[in-house]
Amino acid sequence: MPARHVLISSLKNEGPFILEWVAHHKVLGFDAIYVASNDCSDGSDALLTALDRAGIIGHVPNEVPQGTIPQHAGYARIRATHPIDRADWLMMLDTDEFLNIHIGQHRVQDLTARAGAADIIALSARSFSDLPQTHWTPGPVTRAFPMALGKAHRANQAVKTLTRAPARFRGIHNHHMVGHKGRDPLQVFCAQDGSSYMLEPGTPLGDKFRHIPKDQVGYKLGQYNHYPIKTLDSYLLRRARGRGAAAKSDAENNRHTMEYFTLRAGRGHAEHSIRRYDDLVAPLLADLMANPEIAAAQRACEAAHASAIAALAASMPELLDGAGPGLG
Repeated sequence: MPARHVLISSLKNEGPFILEWVAHHKVLGFDAIYVASNDCSDGSDALLTALDRAGIIGHVPNEVPQGTIPQHAGYARIRATHPIDRADWLMMLDTDEFLNIHIGQHRVQDLTARAGAADIIALSARSFSDLPQTHWTPGPVTRAFPMALGKAHRANQAVKTLTRAPARFRGIHNHHMVGHKGRDPLQVFCAQDGSSYMLEPGTPLGDKFRHIPKDQVGYKLGQYNHYPIKTLDSYLLRRARGRGAAAKSDAENNRHTMEYFTLRAGRGHAEHSIRRYDDLVAPLLADLMANPEIAAAQRACEAAHASAIAALAASMPELLDGAGPGLG
């Protein structure tokens, strides 16, 4: 039987954060999770392979030539190798993004049921700062960074979507699907406030589902928690690895700049709603770590991340004074 709710992602060097992300979205009720990986040097691909062998996810190695957008290529490879077009609902999330449902039993099924006959469900970002940590240490991201940026912060204007019957769309982007093949309007359900509206045929979906006006940001029925910076040392590794949503090149990452970090760092208010999942995520993580291959791969990813941070700190001591985390 085809999976009803499918989650896909594409990543590079996200090793320490993968396991929590997978466990969280299994608890959320996704029937299948598929992850593409490219150009990994931190063991992310080995961890994904171990999860694949254990039947937890599907891992799709993704070779990305210069000039190709890694995420788009990853989604296309997933689509070519797994039956995601047969899903009832498809969602794309990065490994720093965690779906968080506020209704029913707090599962993805509660949100799609509330959406009724909608074709697309839109959710606002709730972005989180680096507080209270100063240096990266292993452990669940959703516990380490509880400080949410103010609702009016520009970072929260981002939108992610769930899409019904994905085979009706020609392509997959990281916020939404593109190229609707039909001639009928699309019904959009807004998790921000529970309202719905119709999109006329031919409406560019990027105009609606990349950023929304500040007065439309809302979290009534659900949100996706976004942890884009974590700590400065870990953030600088993110900057160094390049962008997944831009064409692969040797050019400097001009999105994840120090300005990007400082606009999100050192601020926020406590927002703990995602901790409602702890009692289910924690035992699942323990079960996953009971698998020797998964546990070894997870520890290797954490060690690689720590080593990369230590090397980075040695090269820029004026910025990362005292960085270089130990693993206990």
